[in-house]
Amino acid sequence: MTKRSIHWFRKGLRLHDNPALLAACENAVDVKPIFILDPWFASNARVGVNRWRFLLQTLQNLDQSLKKYNSRLHVVRGTPGEVFPELFKQWETTHLTFELDIEPYAKVRDAAVKALSEKSGVEVMTFVSNTLYDTEK
Repeated sequence: MTKRSIHWFRKGLRLHDNPALLAACENAVDVKPIFILDPWFASNARVGVNRWRFLLQTLQNLDQSLKKYNSRLHVVRGTPGEVFPELFKQWETTHLTFELDIEPYAKVRDAAVKALSEKSGVEVMTFVSNTLYDTEK
């Protein structure tokens, strides 16, 4: 069976020093990098125009960096619960990688994503990369 990964970019919008992205690339023949524009973020986070501009510029820079490796950033709109089941089917995904997030909303969201991934037969791999140590240990 061909291994196909989705790497879910969240806070670590970078190619270097990204253990989750590295695992996706090492364990699959096809990696689809994605960023989800979650409506929750727009309505619940205090985000001003400058932060939105910075996010969009960062996503454009990330896409340009990925193009150097014959890839691209797929930016999708919706909740992870809506987005992932569709992408899992469309891309015949076997693995999902992302960085661990310790914020309360993120813990609930990630637990739901792990459950729907398991239901879809997709293996989830998470990695610590934006905290100094693993807060779960």
